[in-house]
Amino acid sequence: MSVLDPAATAIRLFDAERNLHFFPIRHHSPACALHLREALRAIRPAAVLIEGPVDFEPLITELLAPGVVPPVAMVALPDAAEKGRSGTTYYPICRHSPEFVAIQQATELGATVRFIDLPSRHPAMLSDRRDRQDQPLLPMRETMFDRGAYVEAMCARTGFRDGLALWDGLFEARARGTDWRGFFASVGAYCSALRAASDPDELEADGTLPREAMMRSCIQETIAARSGPIAIITGGFHTPALIDAHTDASRPAGATARSNAWLVRYDFRALDRLNGYGAGLPLPGFYERVWQRLIGTDDAQSTLTEDILVGFRAHLIEKEPALAFSFPTLQSMVEAARRLAELRGLSEPGRTELFDALQSSAIKQEIEVGAHPLLAAFTIYLQGDRLGDLPPGSRLPPLIERTRSEARSLGLSLDDAIPKTRELDIYRKPRHGQTSRFLHAMRLVAPPFAERVKGPDRVYGFRADMLMETWTYAWSPAVEAALIERAGDGETVRDVAAALLIRRLEDLEQEGQRNNAEAAFNLLSIAFDAGIGSAADPLIEAVSDAVGADTQLLRLTNALVIGQALNSRARAMPADAAIKAFADLLPALLDRLARRIAELLPDLAAANADSVGGAIACLAALAEAMADPDPPFATQPLRDALHGLMSAQLDPQLTGAVIALAALVNLIDEAEAGQRLSAALAGAFERPGDAIRTLSGVMALAPQLFVNDSSLITAIDDLFGAVDDQGFLDLLPQLRMAFAELSPQETDKVAAIVAAAHGASEDDFALLQQVPDARVLADHLMLSERLRMQWQADGLATWLEPAP
Repeated sequence: MSVLDPAATAIRLFDAERNLHFFPIRHHSPACALHLREALRAIRPAAVLIEGPVDFEPLITELLAPGVVPPVAMVALPDAAEKGRSGTTYYPICRHSPEFVAIQQATELGATVRFIDLPSRHPAMLSDRRDRQDQPLLPMRETMFDRGAYVEAMCARTGFRDGLALWDGLFEARARGTDWRGFFASVGAYCSALRAASDPDELEADGTLPREAMMRSCIQETIAARSGPIAIITGGFHTPALIDAHTDASRPAGATARSNAWLVRYDFRALDRLNGYGAGLPLPGFYERVWQRLIGTDDAQSTLTEDILVGFRAHLIEKEPALAFSFPTLQSMVEAARRLAELRGLSEPGRTELFDALQSSAIKQEIEVGAHPLLAAFTIYLQGDRLGDLPPGSRLPPLIERTRSEARSLGLSLDDAIPKTRELDIYRKPRHGQTSRFLHAMRLVAPPFAERVKGPDRVYGFRADMLMETWTYAWSPAVEAALIERAGDGETVRDVAAALLIRRLEDLEQEGQRNNAEAAFNLLSIAFDAGIGSAADPLIEAVSDAVGADTQLLRLTNALVIGQALNSRARAMPADAAIKAFADLLPALLDRLARRIAELLPDLAAANADSVGGAIACLAALAEAMADPDPPFATQPLRDALHGLMSAQLDPQLTGAVIALAALVNLIDEAEAGQRLSAALAGAFERPGDAIRTLSGVMALAPQLFVNDSSLITAIDDLFGAVDDQGFLDLLPQLRMAFAELSPQETDKVAAIVAAAHGASEDDFALLQQVPDARVLADHLMLSERLRMQWQADGLATWLEPAP
């Protein structure tokens, strides 16, 4: 038997002995849905069995509730025992899904409706083969329709370019003109051939065989419990394995497991196979239009081809005018699509013909398929942007509806799943500040909802002067599933955000970071952004405990910077309850933190060359926190501790940094700072490397002290004048690192002072600004030394003496 001949693999879809009617379908196929509706009306079954997880069966009545607008999805969340496993399982339903049509029709006929697949969280259902972890986890898989030896051979025989075009040409484009028996006989033969060409080992590995055992078991149970016709609706690939009455029908282990299942809104973008969805047909917006035409709900006077192409042109004119095409081009497209359909033996153009007509009529240059922006725009247009809906009072956790209500009250659009952009004036408009806090909270609770594209880094000060935030957001199935998963933590977004932050505190403790003041203040900053307010009281207590127990000075000083930024934000933003809660709590906490730092600051005196980098980072953080002219903490303990450091014997680099910090916080004036640094440099005259390290310490905190004090510049110049050429080359890397903190203008100022001290003219200074790199400079010095030695050998030593 050749697997290339569907007629040779035809199967009997009616089992008269057991009164079973088998209906092989492809998920989300309008043609299958249309003929299935007619078939069920004709046979009037007593029971309708559908391929779907058995634990989703309680959701069937909810699916038919008034006000439910597909697309929707039944979802199952992992329970506590499944940590580390793949995430939420989705079973999407749209208006043209054969399963949805079957449920509607069975209910009208008074038939029993059952799902007969394994539970959604059964291991066999989780053995998916997603390319990326962000793709949906689905109990329905149909990749076998699109690849394999049989599909390739059929495409070669018929001229269709791929498996999707093959299915469209064989079935979707011929939805009209045949009765349901002939249609399902053709689908059955096609699917039987697909099955015959499949690898049995692969079917065992991907969970197909245990799933089919479960389906056979459910069929047997229904036969025993019901009299009358039974309709069995499954993916066509499974149908051949269910027909044989003698095949084992024992239920697999674990097939009675229950799950945390809910009905949620879904959208066409998530349903589109091009986004990683593994079943059904691509571009659901197109097939929704096909379905409306098939059932006669679309009263348009034009053909489907005209309707789509005219609509697409209008969409481009409004949204992407640079891509819009002329009316004559539109007419050419419609005609090209019709002629292609005739050439391929189709009653009307399908998805493939529309794309081919668009490419041949509107795109002149040679392109790869899918590479032109017009084709990309057409793909998105046919994908559709419909977002399903559920009526008020649906069985959903309060968290979801309260979240949606709050989002709408803040002016966020949830009508579709298209990403939108929102700019927020967070400091000057109270409503914008509330929206920002809601979006920050949603980043914690349901990360897929929102992403901040631009705005100030309010922890570490990056672009801290920005007044605006820019966000993108979109309500999607992943958002709804994330909220369901978090529903046990509270009924509002802020309650859940607070619970998550408390959990992060617990994680810090488990990781041995309970006393990490910096990490605790980071969590407090997140709580502030999310507007948690009084719910942050446990966080404040935990942060206070960390401050008292942390012994690492760098973490404490970084925490002070974060806390100082928090306090500044609380004072700058329009006050509300959430802001006031932080404004009242922070000063006492920051005062305790500052006093703790003052206690530990003398420990820096023990820093050596290996650890001095961390010590200077502490002083830099302290300088940033104390830059506030009206800090919310007592500064005197810090000033006293700093004064003590100034009299201690310190590492040269730390000496420079301490003097710089003292000048920055006005503990000493710049004149005294210059004197102290000149003395430190003079003391290191015999050790030029130490002098440069002292200079590096100054540069790390306050380079302006060096730039503005010509005596310091002269001291460094004298230092280098006392070393030979090789000594200068040895010190050059350190000097370059020290001067890296200077701006180009500051570097020029220092160079001008040095050049003037050596009597250089303005023209000489212009040449000096063209500084060679270290390698070139070393080469030049070596050449100078060779010339000097040669002149001496030639009796020309007097040439080397300076002119009188």
